[in-house]
Amino acid sequence: MNGNETTCDSCNTSGDNVRKERRNNLNLCDVCRSWVRMSLRRTRGLPRWIRPDPSITLEELTHLREQFADSFQIRGRDRVHIQFHPNAMGFAYSGPLNERSWSVALSILTASNPVELSSNPLPKISQSEIDEELARLEEAGVIKLPKQPLIRKQLALVLRGYLGAKIQNYLITMVFLWLVSEDEFIARVPDAWATSFNFLREVVVELGDRASFVDGNIRVIGSSGNIYNIAPKRPTPYYQVSRLNNGNRSGICIDPIGAGLVVFGDVLVTVVLSLYDDQISARRINTLAPHVFGPTQRGLIRQRNIDHLWRRALGNTPLRYRHLVEENEEEDQTLPMVWQRLIDRFQTNLADWTNEEDDS
Repeated sequence: MNGNETTCDSCNTSGDNVRKERRNNLNLCDVCRSWVRMSLRRTRGLPRWIRPDPSITLEELTHLREQFADSFQIRGRDRVHIQFHPNAMGFAYSGPLNERSWSVALSILTASNPVELSSNPLPKISQSEIDEELARLEEAGVIKLPKQPLIRKQLALVLRGYLGAKIQNYLITMVFLWLVSEDEFIARVPDAWATSFNFLREVVVELGDRASFVDGNIRVIGSSGNIYNIAPKRPTPYYQVSRLNNGNRSGICIDPIGAGLVVFGDVLVTVVLSLYDDQISARRINTLAPHVFGPTQRGLIRQRNIDHLWRRALGNTPLRYRHLVEENEEEDQTLPMVWQRLIDRFQTNLADWTNEEDDS
C-alpha cells in the first residue's frame, strides 16, 4: 500500500480515491462520499449537546435501543406510541409520544442509573427552569413532551445535572437514540457500516459493465435494458431510484421489505440487485413493472394483484403440488402439463390478463 494513501473514515478502505472533506473533517472515498455527506446534512440540525456519552460502549448503545423496542412490544397497544415519525430535520423519530411511554423511558433511565426519585426529596427547581429544559428538548427534535408535572420536573432535574453527571449523560444519550437511527453516519455501528459499504463496492464491481459508480450515484443497467440511477436523498428511505430515458428521469418508489432491520449499505445492495435483474423483480415490485413491461393500449400497465391472478389461473392448488409452485424450478418433480402451460402463459403474457384482474 502506498504510504501516501489515506483511509476512508466510512468503509476503512485505502486508495487514491479517498479525499479530505474539509467541512466535515472526514476522509471519504468515491463510494461513500455522497451517502455520508447526505446523512450529515440530515443530522446537521441536531444540537451539539445531543451526543452519546463516550463512556457508553457500542454494545450498551445497541442494548439500550433494544430496551425501548422490547418494552413497547410487551405492552401491546403501547407499541404504536414508539414508532418512526419524520420530523422537521428530515430523519426519523422513535421516542416517547405519550405519558405512559415517557414513564417507561424514565424507568429505563433510572434502572440503568439507580436514583431513588420517589423516596428522596427532589432538589428545588423553579417552573421557569423546568420549562426551559423541556423547551431545549423540543428544539432538539423531541416530538411529544410529557404533560405530567412530576415527569417534567424529573426530566428537568436530570438535564440540569442536579442528580449527577452520569444520569444526565445517559438521558442525553437516550434522546440521541430517539432522534438518530443507525442508518445515519453519526449513529452508525462502525464495523457493520464499513462492512456493508465494502459489500456494496464488491457487488457493483462484480456486476461488470452493467453497474458502476457515477458522480456519487450508482448506475445500473437492468436485464430489460433500462438504465437506472440510485442517488442519495434527504428524506426516507434516503435514496431515490430513477429510470434514465433519453435525458429524462422518471422516479421509481422502491422500498425493500425489512430495510429497517439491516445496515444501510446492505439496503443499497438489495436495490442494486433488484434493478440488475429488473425483469424478474418487476413481477413483485409493482412500481417497477410499468418501466419494465412497457405501455399498453390503455397506457401504463396498472398495478396488478398477482396473487389474485394466480388463484384465477390455477384455482385451489392440490396440496401434493403446492410446494412445487412455491419452490425453485430446479426440483426433480414436474407439474402436470396443463398447469405448466398456465404457468408459462402467466409468466410471459402478463398484458393478456388485463381483463382478468380484480379491482384491488
